[in-house]
Amino acid sequence: MKTHISLLAAAMIAATTAAAQIPKGYTIAPWHGFSESAVTYSLDDLTANQLPVALPLFDKYGVKASFNVVTSWVKKDEWPQLKAVAKKGHEVTSHTVNHKNMATLNPEEFDMECRESKRMVKQYTGSECITLVYPYCASAHKEIVAKYYISARCCSRHIEPHTPADIYDISSVGVGMESDVNKAEELNKWVDDGVAQKGWCTFLIHGIDDDGGYSTLQSSELEKHIAYVTKNPDKFWVATFAQISKYIMERDALTIREVKKGNKITVFVDCNAKTYLTTLNEPITISRQLPQGCTTAKTNAKNTVVSDGKVIFDVVPGKTYKLNCK
Repeated sequence: MKTHISLLAAAMIAATTAAAQIPKGYTIAPWHGFSESAVTYSLDDLTANQLPVALPLFDKYGVKASFNVVTSWVKKDEWPQLKAVAKKGHEVTSHTVNHKNMATLNPEEFDMECRESKRMVKQYTGSECITLVYPYCASAHKEIVAKYYISARCCSRHIEPHTPADIYDISSVGVGMESDVNKAEELNKWVDDGVAQKGWCTFLIHGIDDDGGYSTLQSSELEKHIAYVTKNPDKFWVATFAQISKYIMERDALTIREVKKGNKITVFVDCNAKTYLTTLNEPITISRQLPQGCTTAKTNAKNTVVSDGKVIFDVVPGKTYKLNCK
């Protein structure tokens, strides 16, 4: 079987080139919006209360979560619900076909679990399926994972750094009654640690409100925690597992080139990381120091802000932006 290079390794190689292609005065945000850390809510197994109870909480606070489904467990009437979930901007992704310990499978069995779960999610929800969650946190055969997914989640209970060591073994923190992380203040402590480390905190959630799922978490505690996080957007960028994975890939391989003509600057943005699995179009936040003599600036980009002598805006690889200084 052909060995696939790790996308993280490819991105790191590209980042070396990209670093020399960032003009002086530009800064690429470690996390979107120059937030201090990243947070993901990752829900496994589609337990009974995830859609009727947890989903409305995420929607109430404008938070996008990742729902990781075991495709052979999904009931026929649940697929339309998951399709609606994906249309709202939440992630619906693979927790394999049969929830087997992947470390015990031979390469052919492992490939089937990856390939068919991805296919079924795409078929029934219409959304791309580009991340994998290992059952029992048993990672294996990463060269096969890389054929189908841009990243994968494990549960080694630590904050991932700014650039993870292995994009196919991203850590998560299990919560609920089988864990010592089951109260809002305990979840808050973990995300605060994420800020201290400038990293990525992913929560692994199963049951909600005693719905029969593993390690149930009370929705009242989850809501108190989400309220805390969403009140502090400067500290926490909350996004799906796929969004943050794409951001990391793009950020670490971003290239910027500009052409100046008087007070008008044309900014060309691209990305040296390449993948056939998805379109690398996650908005990346950058800043540019205002040119000498300019007190403000406008761009044709989304979320443009001028602050502390800098213009801050979102860019997408492959796009061109206009910056007008005044």
